[in-house]
Amino acid sequence: MPDRDPVNEPERVQFIWFGEEMSANAKAGLQALSQRFPNSEKQLVVLPRRRPGATGQQQVDRLMEGYRSEAQQHGVEVVHVRERTKELAAAVEPKFTQQTLNDIYGMEMSNQGYIDAKDLTTFLLRGADTGLTLDLSHHHMTAAEWDSVQQSPHFSADVVAPIDFSTAELKIVDLSHGEDANMRHVLNAGYAPMTEQHDDAGIEPQMMRHLDVFAMYTREGTRGQEVAKAAASQHIGYLAHMSQDEVRKGNVSFRPKDDSKRFRPDTINLADDNRLGAKYNTQDPSRTDIIGRRAVSALADGVHLVLGRPVTPPGQTKQDMPALQVDDATWDDITMRAFQVGHVRVLPQLSLGKDNQNAWHTETTNEPGNLTPLKGEKVTLVQASNIGVSRAAELGIEGLNKPAHLPYEVHYATSEGNSPRRTPSPASSNASDGGVEQLRSQVANLAMPRTPSPESPGVTDAAAQPAARPPVKRAATGPGR
Repeated sequence: MPDRDPVNEPERVQFIWFGEEMSANAKAGLQALSQRFPNSEKQLVVLPRRRPGATGQQQVDRLMEGYRSEAQQHGVEVVHVRERTKELAAAVEPKFTQQTLNDIYGMEMSNQGYIDAKDLTTFLLRGADTGLTLDLSHHHMTAAEWDSVQQSPHFSADVVAPIDFSTAELKIVDLSHGEDANMRHVLNAGYAPMTEQHDDAGIEPQMMRHLDVFAMYTREGTRGQEVAKAAASQHIGYLAHMSQDEVRKGNVSFRPKDDSKRFRPDTINLADDNRLGAKYNTQDPSRTDIIGRRAVSALADGVHLVLGRPVTPPGQTKQDMPALQVDDATWDDITMRAFQVGHVRVLPQLSLGKDNQNAWHTETTNEPGNLTPLKGEKVTLVQASNIGVSRAAELGIEGLNKPAHLPYEVHYATSEGNSPRRTPSPASSNASDGGVEQLRSQVANLAMPRTPSPESPGVTDAAAQPAARPPVKRAATGPGR
């Protein structure tokens, strides 16, 4: 094998594919990326969707055989992510464990949460060792894309210079070309960019660059790896915080014997203000926003936790609470600029483009109007939502309150047309109490909820209020995972 070019080729490249059979676009991406990095160690990290029973295991075996057959053509090793959860959990221990990861993966894969699972896996992989993580919607830059980049007002030789993988510690995607484009109250317990609690406390949001997670490089033993670990902890922490909110509202319950390291919702209702329900409902309009914001916020918080410096915000005194800020030189060092060309985001530093209209699909769903196969079956919310939950309930389809994996209580929504749409209004923590180190500790140590949290100053104002939790009618519990 020829010697690896340390400027243009990372030591290891990891591609991610979660779900069902690889699409034609994914196969093309695997070939293109393998050709782009011929001398790097290459892995295809997969998580096939598993249905219950022996038939489900047979389907997994067929999918794994297909993945290996496709990957071997290009000298790529196939890695089942569940075989690495013990190793990956080191990024988030001791607060979260291998069992936490397995629970989250089971929940996501049962509800077509492939993108969310992929984002978390990106952070975990980059917290484990040296390498570049990509999904399979990437391709070689075309001549037309390169011409378009050169015509961009943001173009310069420095901006598109190749990444030197022999020295880089961290590289993440910047969609804003070095300009402050997003506002966020950093290191709050939730994924929402800004919170009323911060505003009430007079804490101004910070302006920062617009990050994305479709390509990420870290070097082991550096602060870049620590950023990835922090981002993974934040990503799970947001899920914990979201769950705590919904438990307090009576929208969610967990298995009563599970400890704080388990994530196995027992019931999730369809209340309009249930953000956890929205996240796992494929037809909820806020689902995509929740998933995207969690990933970007986790990455932003990870960068600030590891690379930020405490400074006094403008207009305040040294007696005021300091804020973590990242200076422009640090941003320039850790980011790679993405150019928008039509429906493609181009990373000239890697000679790659990414189709940002690509989706993580499962197999083609049945015709939504064909209800016959659903009669008398136990149906999860995700499956039922293909025809509309309210419509399925009107037709008297049995089992909506007793699905196989995730028991949902079916509540009619109050929106027009009785659709399951909702407009959640996130409630995040009040970060105005305590110093920077206390805040870091509190955010990192959020536990998976089982009962409404006791009063805990500085973590969340809502926790200090009496828990309003109406009785939850339990549905049948699915098999343990």
